[in-house]
This record gives sequence, C-alpha cells and structure tokens, in this order.
Amino acid sequence: MTGRQRTRGIVRTLAVAAAVLFSTPGWAFAQGLEFSGGVNFSELNGAAIQDAARNVGVNLGVDLILPVGPIGLGVGFDWAQRGVDAADGVADPTAIDLSYIEVPINLRLPLVGAGPIRLNLIVGPRIGINTGCEISIDASPFSDCEAASEGSFEPNALDWSGTAGLGVGFALGGLAYAGTELTYVHGFSDVAPDVAADLKNRAFTLQAFLGFDLF
Repeated sequence: MTGRQRTRGIVRTLAVAAAVLFSTPGWAFAQGLEFSGGVNFSELNGAAIQDAARNVGVNLGVDLILPVGPIGLGVGFDWAQRGVDAADGVADPTAIDLSYIEVPINLRLPLVGAGPIRLNLIVGPRIGINTGCEISIDASPFSDCEAASEGSFEPNALDWSGTAGLGVGFALGGLAYAGTELTYVHGFSDVAPDVAADLKNRAFTLQAFLGFDLF
C-alpha cells in the first residue's frame, strides 16, 4: 500500500467517524430526574476586591429535565456554597462564606451524540435565595455577617445570575444514565446592597450527576 492510499484510507475512516459522531438523528437525549453533587470554585467580583482567592464550596442539586422538541428544559433546586477567601479591599483581609438555595432553569442543547454518549451545551438563568452568610475579618473566627460587620455587610435576599457550560452523559443501562458537567455562573445582581465594592458572584462548578430517563 502506497503512502497516498494510506492517506486516503485514513481520511475515509475519519470522515465516517465524524459522520457517526456528529449526527444526532436516532440519538436518545436523556430527559428525566437527575441528582447531582460537586464543588463550586467561587469568588466575588467587584472594583474594590483585590488579591482574592477562590472559595471552594459544595453544590448539591436535583433537576427535572423536560422534553421540548429536540432539546431539554431543566428546572432544578440547588444548595450552593459561594463566597471568597482572603480578599483585600472590603476589609484587610476578608473571607466571606455565602450559601444559597438556587433555582436554575437551563436549556440542554445537544451538540454531539455517539451511541450511548452525548455532549450538551447548558445555558440559562438562575435565581438564588440567600440562606446564610458568615464573615472572617483579619483572620478572626467566622461569625454571622451582620453581627461581625456591624451591619455594613448584609447580603441581599435574592441573587440573579446566568449559567453556561458543557455536560457529558452516558447510558448505564435500563433507565439510568450518568455524567459530569462543568459550568460557569456569572452573577448579575449585587451580593449586598450597602457595599461600595459592587460585589457580584462568580463561580465555576464541577459536578457529577446520576439520572433516570422518565420520558
């Protein structure tokens, strides 16, 4: 076999593989009930925040993925830990731990499907309800934000943000499927009303999920 023939064979093989990989007809898009767990790598973004380290927190959730034509519409409930570690500017230094009950509403857009494996684009808004805030100023023990800051840092009850990311899922057999997601959360509303730093939540979330195809 000549080099040209080998090249043609490789090109044909790649073309067939690409056609299978990038063709979605007949690909079963999983839609059902999902349970997820992972970690948030969070920070607070604002003009007065400097030299901030990311806060590592827990993210736990449950989502119902509904079929909407060829895509999925996910409505979920998450418990998310957010905040920032060792940030200069608000105080010197300050660490803030925030917790939220969040309601994400995401579109799951199929990008690639090959056999039991799928790659999805995840995008949509989310609303968070603040359930806790603790602050440490100048390496002091964590305590309630309102008490420790003498009322100068009290988080807003609601937090509005958007989500974008990718998810990879694969069938486990029967109705079960699993996978992992990497998403970015971009806050649009101020975390607290009386802070000149104009702080907003930012986070990368890495999580695994287990789902059951119900539709």
